[in-house]
Amino acid sequence: MTNIKIKTLKQANILVGGSLTKTSKMPTLSYSIPAKECKQGQKLRKISGSVCSTCYAQKGNYIRYKAIIKSQYKRLHSLKQPFWVSAMVYLIENSKATKESGLFRWHDSGDLQDTNHLRKIMQVVHATPNIKHWLPTKEKRIIENIENGKMPPNLIIRLSGSMVDGKAPNTIFNTSTVTSDKNLATCRSFENNGKCGDCRKCWNINIKNVVYLKH
Repeated sequence: MTNIKIKTLKQANILVGGSLTKTSKMPTLSYSIPAKECKQGQKLRKISGSVCSTCYAQKGNYIRYKAIIKSQYKRLHSLKQPFWVSAMVYLIENSKATKESGLFRWHDSGDLQDTNHLRKIMQVVHATPNIKHWLPTKEKRIIENIENGKMPPNLIIRLSGSMVDGKAPNTIFNTSTVTSDKNLATCRSFENNGKCGDCRKCWNINIKNVVYLKH
């Protein structure tokens, strides 16, 4: 990790291409880059019945406002910034929502770009041991390039299933799937105005698979 003395949230935001994301669903902040730049996601988007064919991050407010798209691309390009890790650590450690919840989510939009991207995230996670990090991804090859035993204990990676009503991925990592049957959904946010509320299943390493309702 390249070190730099970061003194303000403004400085950190500049170094990572913009502020962290506050979604209405989650009790904490998250991080987003363009869904159009997902590697596996763009392949799946062309397949009917895949979870990406109706990607939530490629509709609604994500594409309605040009400023959001611009900020996402700034964040994407900032991954090459030598001080990216230090800046992300500062933002997570000094953001009220993450400190109060003890939680953080990676990529409410977008996904891992390569192994180097994952390694940088792991450095951030190692440097913020009091925060539980949740990283959903469809990039099986990227995450399996790194031995599971080397993953920080406060990082839970969930490999996402590809098809609605499909099986969970075969992997040593935790997983998630999407169902069209609300009776099978273990994420019950749809019963709570689309919010997590007190639920923390996604961050719970003891829950092997989380099932989301298609939306």
